[in-house]
Amino acid sequence: MGSNLLAQQNQPVSSLPKEDVYVHAGQSIAVAGERLPLSINITMDQAPTKSTFAYADLVSRSGKRFGGAVIPLKNGKASAYLTVPENTPSDHYLLRVYSRYAASLNDASQYHQELISVINPAIPPAPKAAEKPLDGNWQSITASNAITVQPEKEALNLGEQSSLRLSASPDSKVTVSISRKNPFLDRTQWVQNSPPSKTKPQMEALLPELRGHIIKGTLTAKEADTTKLYFLSAHGDQSALYLGKANRKGEIYFDLGALKHYEFLLLQSDVDSVPFGLNLQLPFADAPAEGLDFPPLEITPAQKELLDNLVLSASTSTYFLKPRQQNLQPIVTGYAPDRGYNLDDYNRFEDLATTLKEYMPTALVRKNKGKYYFKLTNIPEHSVFDGNPLILVDGMPVFDSDKLAQFSPENIKRAEIINRRFYILSYGFDGILSFTSYDNDFGGYPIPEHALYLEYPPIQQPVSWQFNAPKKDEHFPDFRSVLLWEESVQLDDSGKASLSFTASQVPGTYEIRVSQITPDGRQVWTTKELEVIDEK
Repeated sequence: MGSNLLAQQNQPVSSLPKEDVYVHAGQSIAVAGERLPLSINITMDQAPTKSTFAYADLVSRSGKRFGGAVIPLKNGKASAYLTVPENTPSDHYLLRVYSRYAASLNDASQYHQELISVINPAIPPAPKAAEKPLDGNWQSITASNAITVQPEKEALNLGEQSSLRLSASPDSKVTVSISRKNPFLDRTQWVQNSPPSKTKPQMEALLPELRGHIIKGTLTAKEADTTKLYFLSAHGDQSALYLGKANRKGEIYFDLGALKHYEFLLLQSDVDSVPFGLNLQLPFADAPAEGLDFPPLEITPAQKELLDNLVLSASTSTYFLKPRQQNLQPIVTGYAPDRGYNLDDYNRFEDLATTLKEYMPTALVRKNKGKYYFKLTNIPEHSVFDGNPLILVDGMPVFDSDKLAQFSPENIKRAEIINRRFYILSYGFDGILSFTSYDNDFGGYPIPEHALYLEYPPIQQPVSWQFNAPKKDEHFPDFRSVLLWEESVQLDDSGKASLSFTASQVPGTYEIRVSQITPDGRQVWTTKELEVIDEK
């Protein structure tokens, strides 16, 4: 898709291929603060999309976005979740899942969109307004004959073990969930067939994330300086540096590539003494400009026990049944140095200037008008660079060489030097002088005064869900509202499978939901109710 998209930049938007987004949500009703399990599969032309990220959020009936998840894709798929924010009022919400490719084109027809309900004990539903019927953009997905599901029993006692049998096309992807039935959206599932956007998409707005997550910002200055270089450094378990310049509109783009984790981001310009402003664009799709016609959320006193059980399930499951984060493989974020020095092998001096002067002959320490600066030797040219090197501390650019020269090396573990002309993308530097601390915390060196600390959503780590009943040696209450979650059911050659599960200690009506992505690219569903009974 990558080369095809780039080749079509001069073609009309209508000629672009479209993505299909398939989502199975583990619950259709959630409590504020709860994690909503999601199984995501995005394709293009019936092949895995080349988009490397998906995004999920909730949109209220007034068009306000609540929450948001940045989800890495592997071959178009992800096991993920969306955390419902604590401040989300009780109501129905539009759950959206989409890629940056579709969002940049403002093409909601390439989103997955469905209604879910959120319960917040602290914020009840708004008073019922004049009820509007659902318009023609909404449709109910009815049970499909392509899937059959048969539970061993249709009524279980508290804590009883059981199983279900299902049959589907052997070549299809099948996902199964058993969770509390949503009485406020009494239908199999509601999805939205979005009408064409009133805003005509432009090819220049196309933003496919083919390599990694892209961070976009716009400078606040009235006239953007397109020659100034900006440095985005990402910090966490690993640190990485990205460079960019503004276009005529003041927009700056940073492609994070293979980086999938950071704890915070810093942005600086190559003129550290000059402050600047940046409006950071969140990566989520615009909410609909007009209000959405949802059915009202009406809660009656008779449903108090149901709501109490949902809140109890959420409070315990959020703590005891957290998704397990999968280990990420480290990526290469640094540069191959010409010289490297482990400072534990040397006697440390009181400042970095003296340390470099004594131990690192290819890093020259100079003084001009009472201030320190550094120059590096150019090994290939047998000379000394005229310009200043790029100086990094745990991947963070440092432009005040005098301040760094007087900094104590006590918490600096290693120094590395590149004594040659070095390019990052198309930007060249007269060598690199890089310092690494023991704890990847800059060794106590302060963040530069004019650096912008960016408030930006984190990248969600790959997870695996376990909704099994607690074992005998696990002493926590079994108040699960999700009894079974199987994202990829292994079917035999005849398309059959048997799955085991255990009822929780929470009575009520549960819903078995089975989704199937057929070989011809359709997502079909079937549902069946299951009762958990308290015989006391």
